[in-house]
Amino acid sequence: MNDSSNPAAFGARQLRLWLATLSPGDLSVNEAAAARPGSTVATGVRSANDALWSQMERVGWTQRITDELLSIPGVTSAYVLTEAGARAVTTELAAIATVIGQMVGKIEGRDPHTAPERVRRLCDIVGALFLRTTCQSTLAREAKPAGEDAQARQREYLLALDEILTGVSTAGIFITDAIAHGPDSDVGLDLLERSTAGLHYADQCLTDWAAKMRTEQYGNLPS
Repeated sequence: MNDSSNPAAFGARQLRLWLATLSPGDLSVNEAAAARPGSTVATGVRSANDALWSQMERVGWTQRITDELLSIPGVTSAYVLTEAGARAVTTELAAIATVIGQMVGKIEGRDPHTAPERVRRLCDIVGALFLRTTCQSTLAREAKPAGEDAQARQREYLLALDEILTGVSTAGIFITDAIAHGPDSDVGLDLLERSTAGLHYADQCLTDWAAKMRTEQYGNLPS
């Protein structure tokens, strides 16, 4: 499902979408790098960050390092985040945090001051996963697959992402019901357990599907 869009179109909106699809671990790498412009960051070839940083390189936000000690062909890729790139990443990370906060704030019955730590943590996960899945779906919809087979796979990806989004939404409903029953009650605890399991499964599925999409869409990234 090769993306035929113009690479020059990569800008703040695309950066926000790509950052929002990252796992918490990958996101933290970008956050740390943005705090230290000019520092070197490394990742596995064709990983989520490799795909992102390769796109950012096209607009001068990263610079690829070819030193064999840091970039091992077919194994690792290393980049430097430029000052302009650090500013862009910092701005978009703040925007993402604001959106997640707004989404979490819409969970009925959640009180950030009195809710138990477990409930607050699960609400944060729901917000982050919902945004990750939505942004991943947006990137998939905007891809321009060539050929019937690639288009069929695109439809398969989008269907899978819709199912993941439904799972995340269901977990959010379980949390709301747990709050209503009392998170420490037997019913509340059961609902929170089900929510935890559902979110874990959704995260695994999203990671797997994102990797499949990345392999097909950006399989021609330099290695």
